[in-house]
Formats: sequence, C-alpha cells, structure tokens
Amino acid sequence: MMAKNEKWKRALLWLPAKLYELAVRLRVVAYETDYLKAKRLDAFVISVGNLTLGGTGKTPIVNYIARYLKREDRAAAILTRGYGRASKGRRVLNWPDKKAAGEARKHPPEARYQEFGDEPLMLARALPDVPIVIDRNRYESGLFAQQEFHTEVMILDDGYQHLALERDLNILLLDATDPFGAFEMVPFGRLREPLYGLKRADVVIITRADKPFDQAQTVAIIKLFCGAQIPILYFYSTITTLRLLTTNEVYAASEFVGWNVVVMCGIGNPQAFSEDLLGVGINIAAEHFFQDHHPYTQADMDSAVQLTAELGADAIITTEKDATRLAGLLHGDIPIYAAQLEIASDDEVRFKSLLLRALLRKQK
Repeated sequence: MMAKNEKWKRALLWLPAKLYELAVRLRVVAYETDYLKAKRLDAFVISVGNLTLGGTGKTPIVNYIARYLKREDRAAAILTRGYGRASKGRRVLNWPDKKAAGEARKHPPEARYQEFGDEPLMLARALPDVPIVIDRNRYESGLFAQQEFHTEVMILDDGYQHLALERDLNILLLDATDPFGAFEMVPFGRLREPLYGLKRADVVIITRADKPFDQAQTVAIIKLFCGAQIPILYFYSTITTLRLLTTNEVYAASEFVGWNVVVMCGIGNPQAFSEDLLGVGINIAAEHFFQDHHPYTQADMDSAVQLTAELGADAIITTEKDATRLAGLLHGDIPIYAAQLEIASDDEVRFKSLLLRALLRKQK
C-alpha cells in the first residue's frame, strides 16, 4: 500500500516539480549567458554553499575561514541573508566599536534570533571581532561592508545559488553520507539544483569525511562535472567542548563520557549530531528532534525537561545553533549544554594555502 501511495504522490507532484526544475535551470542559464548580469565587488569574495537541502556543515566552515583570515590580519566580513528571521531590511552584528554611533549599531550575541536569524547569532558568538551583515541583497550588503568596515574579504554564507554576486572563490560542500541528494531535485530528492551545478565549484570540500562513504564514486562524479584538476578536500568535525547555557562555562567533552542525555535539536541533519555525541562517549537516552530553524516554545522545553526527568537522564544537550532559539525559556533544574564543534582535516595546510594563493592572485 505504501508503494502505491508513493507512486500516486510522485505522479501528482511530477508536473510542479518539473516546472520548478525548469525555472531553476533557466535562471542558471540566464546568468551563464549574461542575460542576467552578476555584480562584482572590489573585495575578494568567497562563497560557501552546497547543492542539497539540509546540513552539510556550511556555518562551521564559514566560521573556520573567517577565523583563519582574522589570524592572517585580513579584514573579513560575513554576508548572510539570516534565514528564518522575522525582520526586514539590513541588520549588523559585531559592528566594530569605533564605528558604533547609535543604539542599533552594536548588537550582543544574546540578541533575539527573530531579528537576526539563528546562524548569524551563532557566528556572532564565535567570531566577536568579525562583522556580520544580514541582508537578502548580498551585493548591497557587500558595498556597505566595504564602506563601513573597509572589508577586503567577503564570505558568503550559503552563497552557492546566489548567482547575482560574482565570487572569486566558489567553495562547494558535499556531505560524504549523501553527497548528491539521491540525484534528484526536491521534492523527489534533496538537490537544490541539477547536478551540473557542480561545474561552478572552484574547490569541493567533502564534509563528514570520517564516516563510511563511496569515495571512488563521489570523486568520479565530481571530476566528471568539474574536471580532473578540481581540488577535493576532506573535512570532518568533532565535539570538543560543551557550554552550560545558564553560566556560559565551557567544559571538555571528555568530562561527559558515560553521561546519559536527551538530545534536543532542530537542525538540517539531527541524526549526524547524535552520531557525533555517541562518538565522544555520550550515551543518548532519547532524541527530541524538530524541523530545521524550529521556533522553540515553552511547551517544547517543558516536554524535553519532563522526558529528561522521567528517564533519569543527566542533562539535555543541544547545538549552538539551537541555543540561540532556546534563550529565555525556563528549564528548571535540568542542565542544558550546547555542544561546540571543531573542524579538523588532514587537508588543512592545503586549504589555507589555497585561500592565500587565491587572495594573492586577486591583488596582482
């Protein structure tokens, strides 16, 4: 019966799905043929994005790049649309003190996610010295960052499909466990655009590369679209510390080995988060999953707290992204920790060299 229902569902969705795919293809072709003109900033533009729906680790990679550029004394800013925010227009997080000249020009990381979006707030906490400009129009926000902050490097968070702005380095992320989204566009698969969108990539980073996957097939498909010389790098993340939300105290992940916890999160790939917790020796008593960017209510929190108490679990563990949406909710005596990830790779030196060489080519 389920198979029959799925066939009917697919038949009903086929026409709207194909019309959507056609619209996506036409948009890409319009930019490729210069029917639609992409705009260029004076600053060096790095785009970080993916081909599929769901979490592939974009925000941690953006964090990684911004942190590295800061260490290299490069004036960087992050441009993002602030997905899921209720506000309109431009918002800025981490406005440098010397530029702060009004009430709205300096926003702490504890600001409301409804105004800024959860991912920008998470980045603001992790990168207090890096301006984050939130605006649907990345070109206008880039001009703003150049004028206000003298930014020399713009990092586009989730920018792979934002074709209206030219970029100097197009970084594509693929999740090792599902790199090509079942080879179909939504709603039948997880692709945001047809697979030939791979060819726009200058660099491909395979995330969660510590998990089992068919490396030979993945590489073959990448090279089929991108050419044999495309740099392919392998990254993964590990949970290194956990932050207690009530005090902001940070503890090593090793201190939680053997703990029994309830996992509470609303992210693109919640199962991957659970696997990361298991990987550092934390036992999962229950999983309380929500849709990505879920706007938590007190009822959601009460349900998780009650479940934790009934199971006799030690704590609730969530993500830093979710922590921005849990702020202000009451949770009694049940401790809640946000797990903090650290990016790792055997290709780190190669990636940093690639970034610097691309920047130097732009300056010549």
